[in-house]
Amino acid sequence: MTRGLRISAVAVLVSALVCASCTTEQQQPTAGTPVDGATGSAPGLGWTLTPSDVGIDGGQFRDPVQGSATDSTESGSISDGSTVVTLVGRLDGRDIADATLVGLDIADGAVRWRTPAEDIIGCGEEFVDGRIVCYRGNAGTRSQILTVDAESGEPTTRDAAFPITNLTTSDGHVYTSRAVDEGDRATVSRGTADDLDADWSVQFDSATSSSMHFASTLHTAHGIGLYDDDRGVFAFDLDTGENLWSRTTPSCARSGTAARDGTVRVVRTDCSDPKAVTGSEIVDTDGTVLAATDSVTLQQPTFDAPSEGTPLLLGTGGYRPSNPDPVWTDDSLVWTVAPDVAGPAATFLATNGLAYAVTDSVALLRNNDTATEWAIDLDTGTTLWSRESGRFAEVGALDGDVATLFGPEVLRGIDVRTGSTVWDIPVATFDDEGIDRQSWPMFDRVDTDSIYTRALSISVLRAT
Repeated sequence: MTRGLRISAVAVLVSALVCASCTTEQQQPTAGTPVDGATGSAPGLGWTLTPSDVGIDGGQFRDPVQGSATDSTESGSISDGSTVVTLVGRLDGRDIADATLVGLDIADGAVRWRTPAEDIIGCGEEFVDGRIVCYRGNAGTRSQILTVDAESGEPTTRDAAFPITNLTTSDGHVYTSRAVDEGDRATVSRGTADDLDADWSVQFDSATSSSMHFASTLHTAHGIGLYDDDRGVFAFDLDTGENLWSRTTPSCARSGTAARDGTVRVVRTDCSDPKAVTGSEIVDTDGTVLAATDSVTLQQPTFDAPSEGTPLLLGTGGYRPSNPDPVWTDDSLVWTVAPDVAGPAATFLATNGLAYAVTDSVALLRNNDTATEWAIDLDTGTTLWSRESGRFAEVGALDGDVATLFGPEVLRGIDVRTGSTVWDIPVATFDDEGIDRQSWPMFDRVDTDSIYTRALSISVLRAT
């Protein structure tokens, strides 16, 4: 990384010292400057910082949402459009030493504060009342809530009223699930950091008991709540906690993920073996099954933004609501299992589809074995374009037909309908040690800015 592309560590340290005991004034962001080696209409660089710049020599950036108790290998940040909060620490195997939450001014990258963050299990994805909300302890009988003020970095710790298994935040509320005692039902609550069940607590008729030791997840994405305990999926209303629909015995399910239109992809499983896939379905917010298939092929795009009226991608075909027969099918949408592959590896390949994004009426797919990526028209199932591609990436944002692809070695914009590259930024511009080949970067859109976090750099990109 060239010196001209990042704020100097001295300037950042001075800024942090000046503002350590005062309220930060809102800074106006400057326009981005062209990035060396960028092509086309690439966004410019607002600022870039390294772990050393924020006070942790030899450290790496990590996603606060994933916590600091163990190394998630995922970079990331949380922002309210003014303050950017990231986690940084030194790695020792799967442990993170000197774990620290750092608050940065999104306008110029100035360090506002640093707060110790050891043993955090996870944090909410959104600020609540101007604070980051995290928790410690998800085993045994005690948990703690840690909040950090976004302006000052002042931490506050209090004991939670019950042992927490999951925590997330959405629209100014804190959502938690609690440990299930033998004979009890799974419970999800909504409240504040000071009173976790102030608004409501709801129990779900889960088939899982505490002796089964299945991990659970809690999500509040795209206007719907989802609780998943590996035996059942429960959708709930974010305002009331009302159970909107569920999939549990005798129709077990796992891995409910919400698309941007609020529909949910559900993986159906064998109740006697949660790892055995029996099919999948897409469920509307009221519980209506829009499409279902007995195919064991699972399409689980990480960016799922279908347009209304477009056939739904499920299994190896496109389905229209209420029609049990696919509009089109394509068996190439799943990995090919070689004759010499068996056991868990063969099961993984046979059940994991190749779609990594759905954007309007287009699905983007990638086959790493053949180093090929392509796009299909969901209305017809026809291939729009295909090309060689040996670099794995995901979609981080969509601007019209231009999708931002990001990955360990990729940061570019492509036209999803033609496959043409609209812009490209060499990731070595941010850091050139290649460490992200063993970890995962993150791209987040915050208003008009984009936050690109890697293991060794955090950057803000904006229009030039």
